[in-house]
Amino acid sequence: MKFQNRNSAGLLLGKEIEKILIDQSESKIISNILVVGLPRGGMPVAFAVAQRLKCALDIIVAKKLPYPGQPEYAIGAVSSDGVVELDPAIPHDFHWQAYIDTQRQELLIKTRESESRFRQLAGVEELSLENKTVIIVDDGIATGMTVKAAIKSAKLRGCSHLIVAAPAMSYESYLELQSLCDQVIALITPDRFGAVGQYYVNFAQTSDQEVIAALRDNRSKCRPPYIPFDNKSNVHSHHS
Repeated sequence: MKFQNRNSAGLLLGKEIEKILIDQSESKIISNILVVGLPRGGMPVAFAVAQRLKCALDIIVAKKLPYPGQPEYAIGAVSSDGVVELDPAIPHDFHWQAYIDTQRQELLIKTRESESRFRQLAGVEELSLENKTVIIVDDGIATGMTVKAAIKSAKLRGCSHLIVAAPAMSYESYLELQSLCDQVIALITPDRFGAVGQYYVNFAQTSDQEVIAALRDNRSKCRPPYIPFDNKSNVHSHHS
């Protein structure tokens, strides 16, 4: 199965998530849903999911922590909350620890700057995840390093129910992520995964502009009740 592009994959994924949430609503009250996209590639998918579910969209930025001298080979990921997710095979010696600490500091600055810049340029506020059902969305999950860092961030930010969703996901990640969140939703979970791009006909790189437009367009269409992160004192007024 191949998806035409990220947007059409997101519409299919949104439909599947909606169906699952409706089926579950008998046993679990799932309300206060917020979709969180992982920029950049996860954002067009997350935007389509949020559109389908008629809910607000926000971002968590997580960047890959590279192997020394090999920028393409990830040994972990760091999120904008400073969460570090590491490959368990990494040795625990002093040299590795020193390298990871340095990288963590650099990546923490980059992820924070990137996250606030996206929101600033879109003209939107950070949303509170507190007591929300949060759906973390990416365009595909191979090893799951960045999504694991984002999961830890969402938990730190106080979400009450956590779902991870992607159109394509390796079967290994599909099983592994189930122990880290409440639910994992994927449209395809092949045993031999390869690269995310092979599940798309059009897998052009997502631009910063697309991320900004997704945030801006979602918030202009999606009106409260959602609670801006820095305005928690209003929490009751939206529900009165």
